[in-house]
Amino acid sequence: MLGEVRAWRGEEPLPLGPPQRRAVLAALLLRAGSAVTAAELVEGLWGARPVPRATAALRTHVAQLRRTLEPDRAARAPATVLVSIGDGYLLRIPPGSTDVAEVERLVAAAAQVRDSHPAAARANLVAALGKWQGTALSGLPGPFAERQRARLAQWRLAILEDRLALDIETGRSSDAVAELAALIEEYPLRERFRALLMTGLYHCGRQSDALDAYAQARRALVDGVGVEPGPELTVLHERILRGAMPAITEPRVLVEPGTEPVPAQLPPDIADFTGRERLVDELAAQLTDSGSAVAISAVGGMGGVGKTTLALHVAHRVRDRFPDGQLYANLHGVDPVPTPPGAALGGFLRALGTAEADIPSTVDERAAELRTRLSGKRILMVLDNARDYAQVAPLLAGSAVLITSRSALTELPAVTRTRLDVLETAEAMALLVRILGAERVAAESESARAVVAHCGLLPLAVRIVGARLAVRPQWTIASFADRLADEKSRLNVLKTGELAVEAVFRLGYGQLSDAQAKAFRTLALAEVPDLSVDGIAAILGICSLDAEEVCESLVDLSLLETTAPGRYRFHDLLRLFARGVADEDESAVLVRVLDYHLASAKNLLSAIDYSNTTRLLVATTVPGRAFDSGSDGQAWNDIERPVVIALHQQAARVGGRALDVAADLAWVMAELMDAGTGARELSRALESLLDTAIAEDNLAAERRIRAALGALLQVGLGEVEASLPHLRAVSGPPTDDVDRRLSVLASVLLGVAARRLGDADASHQHFEHATELTRTLGDRSMEAWCLALVTRTYCEAGQYDEAVAMAQRAITLARESSNPVALGWATHELAATLSMRGEHQRAIELGAEAVRAAQRNGVRLWEGWARTRLAQIHLQAGNVAEAEANAAGALHLLTTAADPIDRARAMALHAAALAARGRQARAEQEFRESAEIFSRAGLSPPTIDRLFGTGATRLDGVE
Repeated sequence: MLGEVRAWRGEEPLPLGPPQRRAVLAALLLRAGSAVTAAELVEGLWGARPVPRATAALRTHVAQLRRTLEPDRAARAPATVLVSIGDGYLLRIPPGSTDVAEVERLVAAAAQVRDSHPAAARANLVAALGKWQGTALSGLPGPFAERQRARLAQWRLAILEDRLALDIETGRSSDAVAELAALIEEYPLRERFRALLMTGLYHCGRQSDALDAYAQARRALVDGVGVEPGPELTVLHERILRGAMPAITEPRVLVEPGTEPVPAQLPPDIADFTGRERLVDELAAQLTDSGSAVAISAVGGMGGVGKTTLALHVAHRVRDRFPDGQLYANLHGVDPVPTPPGAALGGFLRALGTAEADIPSTVDERAAELRTRLSGKRILMVLDNARDYAQVAPLLAGSAVLITSRSALTELPAVTRTRLDVLETAEAMALLVRILGAERVAAESESARAVVAHCGLLPLAVRIVGARLAVRPQWTIASFADRLADEKSRLNVLKTGELAVEAVFRLGYGQLSDAQAKAFRTLALAEVPDLSVDGIAAILGICSLDAEEVCESLVDLSLLETTAPGRYRFHDLLRLFARGVADEDESAVLVRVLDYHLASAKNLLSAIDYSNTTRLLVATTVPGRAFDSGSDGQAWNDIERPVVIALHQQAARVGGRALDVAADLAWVMAELMDAGTGARELSRALESLLDTAIAEDNLAAERRIRAALGALLQVGLGEVEASLPHLRAVSGPPTDDVDRRLSVLASVLLGVAARRLGDADASHQHFEHATELTRTLGDRSMEAWCLALVTRTYCEAGQYDEAVAMAQRAITLARESSNPVALGWATHELAATLSMRGEHQRAIELGAEAVRAAQRNGVRLWEGWARTRLAQIHLQAGNVAEAEANAAGALHLLTTAADPIDRARAMALHAAALAARGRQARAEQEFRESAEIFSRAGLSPPTIDRLFGTGATRLDGVE
């Protein structure tokens, strides 16, 4: 009954039926030798309001129990085991037939020898507690079972208290202290536990800790129930203060000289250990170094990454090099109460043959005794699952020490550290093969790869999946991959028996401080590949220094990873766990991190003096990242692009306020027109964001996203036709300044598209519309930008005088409005026009000046455009070497910046320069590649005149 209610006849288990029937049996067993009335049984099963026909149901249960207990009883023969007494029943069983009776016997036996033979009394109580197999009467319904469960639980605690008292009396104070600390966490108001803890601490030589334990007990009682400590605690406190505690006397056990045991405490090696060959070799070499100092190696890493498995595998590999023995201790570093150093030292000393009476009481004395006993011996020590330096430091002795810990143990000197990462994909697959067999994995190799990917390549997760599939041969690997694909249930799937990824993570989470725990669970709500310190500070509402400190502490505990100085990320499964314990709204966290990125993007626009768009964006609450130059901002943009893409995807799912901030972020990033190498991924994210805006009927967000998506499709991906519907939707009649500014961007891009498609008139119309809107806005800086673009349209139409006049107006406006970007664009368009008029020297000077201006701005896309113009100017002037060099530079910049159409222009120029220098084969290849890009964009193949002027002369020397 001390667990589930079960019964046997000899060795044969008996089928006891449903929970109610077993509840009837338990009620009769717990009153063995006494009759129980039907009314008492009905009340015990159903309470004061029994179900209809409760008595009939009771009789049915009794009848079935009789058949089970006496299967050979003849029909209509009277029962001899479960008999009727009046309207009730009596169960006749031999004395001592139940576990409860056996516990009563053992407790009574312990009481008889308590004073004369405390060790024997303790052994009886240990045996009594071992009878519990879980919660008593587990799963039984009804008030009687509830009352008895409570009674039996209290009985067990009383027995446990007596056993702990005997632990202390028989010299096991350190072990008792470790156990009591955990019990007090669970039962903070149980004064006997508190008293035993004080006694145990005193006898461990920790008098000050014993007094502190009294202070904690008093605080718990006063705060919890408003009472002072009782007489037992009070008297004990006074005795400790006076030093009047009774001494513990123990019998001495003598060990004959030369008979000291050789400890061999290593747990078994793992039969299917896979991979890590290089690490195994390195650790083995470190531990077997023949130097005189203790060789100390520490293996760190997140929970479930295989630290213990690796350490034990290495320890078994080198055990022959340590003939005097191997010591092992699980220090339970992530448990609520880790193993105290004194308890671990006591265990080592006992393993080395030290008598209980000879084990010193203090940690320092035990550590000294251990060093003495290990002096001159070749002994390997494995300290598994260490918590911190304070726990490990007293234990270091022997010839070599191998430590595993989730903590970095940074204070530990003279140690060789190994940071264990997840498996490589090939190693994870090999582990799955070792568990499931090569044939089964090969038959579903793609699904197997999906499974290990969903496991985050974490060895524990792969092992759990393998174990579950191994005992379910009828399951396909694909079916398990489908179950793991659902992030919401993934951690629930990754458990089998006592192995569970979530349980491993929860132990690590349980040791965090409040600040660490808050950061851990809050940061996981941002579904991004990684985060900068500044972004983390914005999420947590703290300064960057504090953000870095808390993140570094989580890295030290293997709950966070650092990808580069100042950047942090989660392992996928740890993120899922952290999200599961999060107590903050996902949308609020998402808005804060979007707010940081939007504020930073505003700062970037301001750093390059590009436009006054920032005044039209939603207000931000954090200062964001500051930039010293455009190149600094370009580097930030490159690093943060994957983060921004992920934020857009999350905002598309979450919607609401996050959608508004994400839409403005998309807009301001589109102003830079540099999607880098993630243009396709960004376009998909923006499409998802657009779908959400339409679904929420958020027209303002929709217009921003369409403008950003149109710019990306046309510039970043070279998909001109695909960009037009989005841009046309934005260029309609504006209602406010935000609409006007968006219409400027859309109209400019429509003008560029029309020019590329050969419709000069439509291009003029779009640019005129954009220019009118900038004047309405009073934005002379944007007006200068528009006029610079109109210059190019005039030039390509062969209207050079008009182009020169327009460029000069743009330059004047750009200077007046302090817009270096528009000034650079207008300058290189003026240079290109002068080149077409034959004014090559002046054109070269202006073109070089425009390149320098773009370099100062720091945006590589703009420098790529300027270099393309300068390459064209040098080619027109006959400076073939300079043309080739500038075209090559532009080609590199525009490849990195993701502008396929202008990259194709630069490639065509480079091909022309190569052809002019006699490198025909390569020129033809590059021109074909350029033509293919134009063709994919829906544009005609390039010629010099089509690219930069009028006419139809194809590139000289290039087919």
